Amino acid sequence: MCSEDRFMAMDRREFLRLGGAGLAGAVLLGGAYGGRALAETGSLRAEFESAAQTYRVPVELLLAMGYVNTLWEMPPPSASDYEPGDLTGRGAYGILQLMQNPSTDTLGEAASLTGLSEDTLKADRAANVRGGAAVLADMQGEARPSDLNGWQGAVGEYGGGPLYAVQVYEVLKSGASATISTGEHLDLAPQEGVEVPQVYSTSATRDYRKAVWRPAYSGNYTNANREHSQGIGMIVVHVAQGSYSGTINWFQDRRANVSAHYVLRRDGKVAQCVRNEDIAWHAGNWKYNKHSIGIEHEGYADHRRTWSDAMYRASAQLAAHLSKRYNVPLDRRHVLKHKWVPGTDHYCPGKYFDYDRYLHLVRRFRRR
Repeated sequence: MCSEDRFMAMDRREFLRLGGAGLAGAVLLGGAYGGRALAETGSLRAEFESAAQTYRVPVELLLAMGYVNTLWEMPPPSASDYEPGDLTGRGAYGILQLMQNPSTDTLGEAASLTGLSEDTLKADRAANVRGGAAVLADMQGEARPSDLNGWQGAVGEYGGGPLYAVQVYEVLKSGASATISTGEHLDLAPQEGVEVPQVYSTSATRDYRKAVWRPAYSGNYTNANREHSQGIGMIVVHVAQGSYSGTINWFQDRRANVSAHYVLRRDGKVAQCVRNEDIAWHAGNWKYNKHSIGIEHEGYADHRRTWSDAMYRASAQLAAHLSKRYNVPLDRRHVLKHKWVPGTDHYCPGKYFDYDRYLHLVRRFRRR
């Protein structure tokens, strides 16, 4: 799941407009709710608080969801527009990741609930937060528990499965803090009494002992026998244009037609979705798919904070293990950025991925 060249080419002023930054005052959006025009204040925290109050949703919950989704940044709609068979094509929009693809249409639901247009919900930050709050409240129903734990089912439904609820409740339990690209600093204090849902997996099928097994839908990859045919000779590095749980959920969607072998979180946790011997559909080039292993990393190509130290190290350890097991040379022809795969139109994994640092770490871990 990698961002496209048009994302990189976006004018800075246009990005700020889409992100809701740099506004001197309230800006009326193309719609209304409850007879009141929706206004954007330029403060993301104020936008979260307004949405939470309007739809009687805990603001801490919305903040945790936004942090899991995008680290509180507002990606432009082109970042993951729905496109069949494209790793970028989940159809997930904005900080609250409103979805529109053949399997899910929370974007359409948000438009119906708020009276705002789908284009506005995709592109405007305050509208997107408002739309996400409306959908979550609708999923929860009339009962609005004061206990955050009472929202776990609705959060899982919103994010496409219980793995999303795990990530959100981990953030609620630990807290989060960040200064976003508009210069605003946000804090989410650790919430007392929060219980993180449990999602179990088997370790019997995994090829890498540090990974958990989160299998992709069987129709999203090709069964093969590459372990015995010595068909693995490359590693391709991707950025997911989304969260860890959102990426795995997409690989498990029978309509996605995409997958990668591994997905990494910013904290270094690793999931395996496709067996090494099988062919994941990740590179956009069949020849490269046949002979490579794809490693996805949660985050966005244009977000500097995507590449944490923990993720660099965990990914490099995985790549070192794979390179040793399959005798993959550690050079630019065999450990590739996705954008180096012929025939792709992506610039994944983005300008903030430090390839030289990554390859240095891979070489170091391989010597151990």
